[in-house]
Amino acid sequence: MILRNGSLSLLFSLALLLSIPLVGCDDKGSAGDTASDETSADADAPADGIGVDPANQLTDNMLRMFNGVEPITVGEEVSFLTRIDDFFYKNGAEISIPDWREPVIGRDTWRMAISGLVERPLEITYADIEAESASQIEVLKTMRCVIDSNEVQGLIGTALWRGVPLRIFLERAAIDRVNPRRLHLTGADRFRNNVPLDRIFAPVGEQLIDPILVTHMNGEPLPARHGAPVRLIINESFGYKNVKWLTGIEATSSDEPFGTDQDAEFVDDGVMRVNSRTTNPLQNGTVSAGMVVVSGFAVSGAAGITRVEISVNDAPFTDVELLSEEDMLAADPQISQSVQVAEADRFSFPFRGVWRTWNYTFEAGPGSYEVRIRATDAAGNVQPLVDDNGIADGVNGVGRLGFRVS
Repeated sequence: MILRNGSLSLLFSLALLLSIPLVGCDDKGSAGDTASDETSADADAPADGIGVDPANQLTDNMLRMFNGVEPITVGEEVSFLTRIDDFFYKNGAEISIPDWREPVIGRDTWRMAISGLVERPLEITYADIEAESASQIEVLKTMRCVIDSNEVQGLIGTALWRGVPLRIFLERAAIDRVNPRRLHLTGADRFRNNVPLDRIFAPVGEQLIDPILVTHMNGEPLPARHGAPVRLIINESFGYKNVKWLTGIEATSSDEPFGTDQDAEFVDDGVMRVNSRTTNPLQNGTVSAGMVVVSGFAVSGAAGITRVEISVNDAPFTDVELLSEEDMLAADPQISQSVQVAEADRFSFPFRGVWRTWNYTFEAGPGSYEVRIRATDAAGNVQPLVDDNGIADGVNGVGRLGFRVS
């Protein structure tokens, strides 16, 4: 599906009304799905290694759009790491690619070709990735769908992603470091995207992490619906840049935008714009008079979140309390395994591409309230009062939450 001349906003509005899934996301899921859906790829793979999970057909996905995913506004605090069973899953190719089906690929049959401007074209197997286990790292990353917002909630979550740097295999293929400009990426579901070669061999010092070929999520084998057996993870990017079921990488001399979602006019760089969200209280809900706690999270792919401000009933913005590094580490022992924590000489808190939770407490008497939330990152990017580019680069206008106090 090609969207032109501002039709993104129109389609977005129609999708909300009709519950039609859009391109632009990575993962989609619901807390109410059965456990069998979250098993690793090998459990469901057919004899030939590639198949289709009959529970995940397009019609079914359309019917359960956005239902029960985390962290939707539920009137409670959100855990720092999102449980796999609660992690959203949304496939950007569902509507844009005719006859799209969700792949199920066995580890033993998975192959990834590296071709194009390389001296030694390669075909990588899962065993090749396992053989590089000494080089694997754990990356703490917030995965956010480009259409996630206060209006369409739940398309965001944070996990630990374990994998091996992609550059290892590009160097093994003797990639041409002079002529290629971009890597064209293809998933087994025919979803396409790209990553500039400079991003793979990026300079150290910008809190950028090597893009990795991921095999595990929160310490468990990567589930089939999240791209097993191997997917790409880029720590600062929206979901659609993190290609699932990755099977092809082509080094090209082209420097033009390339990808399924780029064809739909989503931004090519895919960097998560600075954004904030509320998770408590409920939108249009009612809370008791007295001390009211407003909480949520903020994230930016450009830099870590350094400030979140709140305005209550159009009063001047004031700072909220942000999660400290100590509290983040105490939230889950797995977090200390991340490369961001383990290599403190390279990475400083708050982390780029990782949400930072916050809360604000104030005394409220009976009446109607509207709060506005504005985030700022360490690079100086400030969340705009009004969304600045439609959904092409994510819905990032200052968030609003309305509720009543009785």
